[in-house]
Parts: sequence; structure tokens; C-alpha cells
Amino acid sequence: MGSVRIHPYSPSACEEADRLRARIAERAYELAARRGYAPGHELDDWLAAENQLVWKPELRLEEAPHAFILKFRLPGVRAEDLRLYAEAERVLLLGEARTESVAEDVCVHGDEFRYGPIFREVWLPHPVDPTRARARLRDGVLAVTLPKPKAERSTRSRRAHPA
Repeated sequence: MGSVRIHPYSPSACEEADRLRARIAERAYELAARRGYAPGHELDDWLAAENQLVWKPELRLEEAPHAFILKFRLPGVRAEDLRLYAEAERVLLLGEARTESVAEDVCVHGDEFRYGPIFREVWLPHPVDPTRARARLRDGVLAVTLPKPKAERSTRSRRAHPA
């Protein structure tokens, strides 16, 4: 179990996110070119490019009376390999999923684990107080608690129930 430090949004974090988005856009354009730019597949191209270039971890967004709770599934990722940025209306998760070292006398015959850059940006339904946010990585789940400002605490979004 490890604490993950939450940084204020910064120009360098925005620049890194912009660079990743630009790489994804470039790859999506390449995929569109391969199929002759047929209309109606732009989202498919973007999602395929995203899947090829970054790990976009699964997410659950919960709302409690006093806070939003974001949960990211990150099995095998260490807390020190994550960078988390928060501001009033969004959270940015960046990091690296590193390959596991394997002994020289071991042959890997299959590997479906995700490695490489981690990138997930989440826009929140209501503002939060990022100065009081906290995050903890436990059992492969990064839980980020984002307290609501006092004025927002009585307001709840509509509730979604799993089917």
C-alpha cells in the first residue's frame, strides 16, 4: 500500500498531456490514412491509437456526500511510478507501467500485461477542493478522494446504477 502525492496542475503536466494527445492524434491520422479516410470511423481511429500508445486505466467515479472518489485499476504499478495532478474540475494521471525483470534462464512464452505510458484525464461533474485531495494505491487500485468545497457538499449529481 502506498501514498501517491497529488500535485497542483502545472504547465509541465499540461505540456506532457498535450504531447501524449498529439502522438495519439498523429497515430489516429495514420490509421485513417490506411483505410482511405472513409468517414464515420474517426472515434474508432482515436480509440485504437490510444490503445496502441498509452495505457488508459479503467476508472470508476463515485460521488459521496462530501467528496468524489476516483478509482483507477492499476495492477502491478508501483506508487512511485505514478504522477497525479488535480485542479478544481479535473484530474490528470500520468505514469509508467514498467516491465518485470525475468531471470536469464527463463523464457517468456506469452505476455498480455500492459506496459508503457499511463495517461488518463478525468473531468469532474462538479468542482472539488484539490488542496485537500488524497490518494492511496492498494491492491492494484488507486483511490483518489477529492473533497467537495463546503458550498457544494449538499449537491449531488444524479445517481447512476449499474445494470
